[in-house]
Amino acid sequence: FDDLPMNTKYLGDGNQWIEQTQKLLLTIKKYKIPAIGFVNEYKLYVNEVLDSSRLKALQLWIDADLELGNHTFSHPDYHNTENEEFFADIIKGEKITKELLSQKNKKLEYFRHPFLHTGNSLEKKKALEDFLKQHNYTIAPVSIDNGEWIYARAYENAYNNKDSELMKQIGSEYVSYMIDKTIYFENQSTKLFGREIKQILLVHANMINADYFDELADELLKHNYQFISLNEALTDSAYQSEDTFIGRGGISWLHRWSYTRKVDKSFYAGEPEVPQNILDIAEVESE
Repeated sequence: FDDLPMNTKYLGDGNQWIEQTQKLLLTIKKYKIPAIGFVNEYKLYVNEVLDSSRLKALQLWIDADLELGNHTFSHPDYHNTENEEFFADIIKGEKITKELLSQKNKKLEYFRHPFLHTGNSLEKKKALEDFLKQHNYTIAPVSIDNGEWIYARAYENAYNNKDSELMKQIGSEYVSYMIDKTIYFENQSTKLFGREIKQILLVHANMINADYFDELADELLKHNYQFISLNEALTDSAYQSEDTFIGRGGISWLHRWSYTRKVDKSFYAGEPEVPQNILDIAEVESE
């Protein structure tokens, strides 16, 4: 789950963040999901003052004995940021997260790239990899990338317009879309590796998951998936594959590996797309 403690456009009250987090964590506990939350510590502040309610929302993840990772302090785009400025933002994003993890005698181990932008040149990519290695970080890749953030934005827009029926429609379509996307990337792994690899799913701490991750988790189980930790997923040898992707997009590692291997373009066919009606409600031009 990225963008902790909460990725939200309309919920400004920290107490609402606590309420949404509690709902999400109930689902995580119910299905015994060994989730990891990636934190942007700037979200803990209001007018540069640490907000106790927002901090409490993040504390709930620790109280639930879940892992936390570094998603940078302010979520900058590495492709548009000077290396040293970006590296400083990573260090700035450690402070509170490390303190919270220490309550459970845990260490801050994992890093997730904002926008999944890992570097738009091989030199920039390697510079970040070297920095992370020097600071004892393990990169948290993503194999099941998706347009969940678009559904989340559409859902919040419907919420803001007090349209509960539209929220239900978006939530239902979201669950179906995520299952289709998961099956697609399962098939991609089989095409690329000749087997089903251990997958890493990217979602965010947001309102739509507070309300609908329960249904999504249930559907994933019905499709015979099991929930594993990031640490266990990374034991799969697939994640040692060479990745020389330096495109502008933030894409699945499965597709980074396929670009590196120069597979035929037909490999990418059939990827589920966010439908136009959701794009329109989200006020997003394209996925």
